[in-house]
Amino acid sequence: MGRYTAYGKEVDDYIQKNYLDKIIKSFVKDCNPISIILFGGFGKGEGSVYFKEGNPVPFNDFDLYVVTHDKLSDEELDKISMNASREIGMGGLEIAYFPQKGYDANKYFHVDVRCLPRNKMKELMNIQRYYELKHGTQIIYGENILEEMRDIKLDSLPASDGLRNLFNKLHTMLLGLQKNYDEDQEKIRIFWSNKCYMSICESLLILDKNFAPTALKRSQIFSEIYKKSFPNLFEKLPDLPEKVRRATEFKLKPNFDVDADKLWDESLKDILQIFEYYVKKISGVENVGVAINNRLPYSYFEPFLKEKIGFNFWPSQYVLNLGYSAILLKEKEFYIRPLLNWKDVGLRMILPIYYLLKYRSTKHEVYLDRAQEELKKFIKVERGDFWYLRERALKAYGLYYEQRLL
Repeated sequence: MGRYTAYGKEVDDYIQKNYLDKIIKSFVKDCNPISIILFGGFGKGEGSVYFKEGNPVPFNDFDLYVVTHDKLSDEELDKISMNASREIGMGGLEIAYFPQKGYDANKYFHVDVRCLPRNKMKELMNIQRYYELKHGTQIIYGENILEEMRDIKLDSLPASDGLRNLFNKLHTMLLGLQKNYDEDQEKIRIFWSNKCYMSICESLLILDKNFAPTALKRSQIFSEIYKKSFPNLFEKLPDLPEKVRRATEFKLKPNFDVDADKLWDESLKDILQIFEYYVKKISGVENVGVAINNRLPYSYFEPFLKEKIGFNFWPSQYVLNLGYSAILLKEKEFYIRPLLNWKDVGLRMILPIYYLLKYRSTKHEVYLDRAQEELKKFIKVERGDFWYLRERALKAYGLYYEQRLL
């Protein structure tokens, strides 16, 4: 039995018997893997659970890798994921692909599974995901394949990884924003608000070359280095390490008895400020729109595209735009504008999300106008009210990430 949570052996055994053993059985039936690696919070022994009728229930999802002889297609992985989700009594859907729907804890709990062919274990990219794969996971079935994985050096993690963390949390902050909230929607909003602080911690530690594989260790390091390493941020946000500490405690042992509106407002304000700081730090440009549209396309994707495709200049990013356009066509959303620019839309489409959140935070109409103008570059837009633009921005983001580039 492994260690999956901060609650101890009894809870861990329950998670093993009622969830992981069923997932393993389902995976073995569907793809006969060489190895199954438990990733994410549960792989680090930091999985988030809540209690229902006295029994622990995983919150959000399980993240796993299957190591196989041959690479599995996205369609095969979708089937494997859905079958495993059903085995544990969950809906198996990914909320990012259904932004118009309200959050349902059962319906949108899914088993997130990625595939690694065995012959690629020595060739994995120098990125945060694979650093954590090497240093912050558990083998729950089969061979200890991690011994075959090359080590990824801490100081090789690219700053773009930290920015991607912040992108993802801006996305979930907008996704969590609803006109009205039921119990499940309130809980996920609290969960995502806390996750903002954990991603802030991760991103700044990557920038400082002080990253660690577990949330608890990252929180401890951040508390030690923040004032010295980020003096300008310390002047503006002196209590950031304390907020990271509280968010980490929440992840380990969730407590939803908080003021969700207050937490969301505070988290949004802080992550927007860190996002603006981070963009300026790695681009040298003050204006976020200018940096993302005109500066970062030349550097942001370098660690990924150089290893994934073999080169990092405009044709490689245009390949990503072709993939996004193909998904638009499949979804009957075809739109020509993504094909008229070589710069990857996946980087640039964070701008409308950023502007929509700035509008919610400041109530300045100029950000709503900017969100609409940026969004028109990626997907059809017919009007400019906030809730409509929110739906279109989240739709575009979800469609792009169907490509599963990482």
